[in-house]
Amino acid sequence: MNPKKFINAITRKAFRHLTGSFKNKIGKTVSTNDAIERILICRPNHRLGNLLLLSPLVQKLESTFPNSEIDLLVNQSCAIQLYQNYDNVDQVIELPRNPFKNPIKYIRTFVGFRSKKYDLAINAVMESCSGRLFTSISNASFKFVGDRGTDKKERHIAKQVIYSLREFLPTIGVKANDAMPASLDLRLANDELIHGGSLVYDIVQNAQPTICLYTHTTDTKSYTETWWLNLYEHLQKAFPEVNIIEVLPKENISKIGFRAPALYSNDVRELAAMIANTDVFIGADSGVMHLASSSLTPTIGLFSVTDTEKYKPYNEGSVAVNINEVEIDALIVFVKNTLYPNLNTSA
Repeated sequence: MNPKKFINAITRKAFRHLTGSFKNKIGKTVSTNDAIERILICRPNHRLGNLLLLSPLVQKLESTFPNSEIDLLVNQSCAIQLYQNYDNVDQVIELPRNPFKNPIKYIRTFVGFRSKKYDLAINAVMESCSGRLFTSISNASFKFVGDRGTDKKERHIAKQVIYSLREFLPTIGVKANDAMPASLDLRLANDELIHGGSLVYDIVQNAQPTICLYTHTTDTKSYTETWWLNLYEHLQKAFPEVNIIEVLPKENISKIGFRAPALYSNDVRELAAMIANTDVFIGADSGVMHLASSSLTPTIGLFSVTDTEKYKPYNEGSVAVNINEVEIDALIVFVKNTLYPNLNTSA
């Protein structure tokens, strides 16, 4: 085994053992939900998808504590842009991605984080060691690290913490909100949607339905150019009157050989607004897939190696498809049902 990988594996195992001993903190109970005024969500991560998956939790806290201010502890990322239209989100605290390369900034950010007083601190993902650590060392009256009984029936990473928190809150005197968790939502403003619509129209030049493809993802989740080209040709044949466009990554890579008109933006909100003006998004499990969900576009998430139930697209009209089990022709049926939900395509 590579010595570096071996050391990293041992370090992660030790860190998991250490943080696994952290427990929830329950102090003197409160008499009303309004007593919870300052909330901290700990998710020390920079990945787009993981940050978007926080939005159902933020929405749940907004409805449970409407007068609260919510801070997000993340790694340096685009989180400020993602949550700019959430009125209850007050501050995004960004830790450097690599503290060893930015020790002064890390220490300054850490000291600022520790100096803030919170009523409630929440670890957003129970299995996150860093989330458990920062929740435990936060200056909060109540701390939820996730060591209470988790609802084992709920596997989706965006909803697990909500159901677990629902069990925890009554123990501190808070009346829990039992409503179903909300969908991922970027809360795109009308002007953003209009701008995104104009960019899409500039490409398609018609009012026909539009399919949006995203063919890029990390190595372990990626599919071959042959697979994508096969899907693209099937889509063209099945939907001759439908526009097909492709969202390109910053690497300017296309698994369909740039055969479709392309969209690109280095602004996540502009990219989401463009996707929001399409009728169905098709892409492998990735941050952009969750961005499509957050734009409220019906999303077909393609899975082959990751846990479908844990990471599937989470918004109305969306589905997850395991391509190890579903052939291209069956996938076309999913697309047709998503494009035309009121049309019976089962026959």
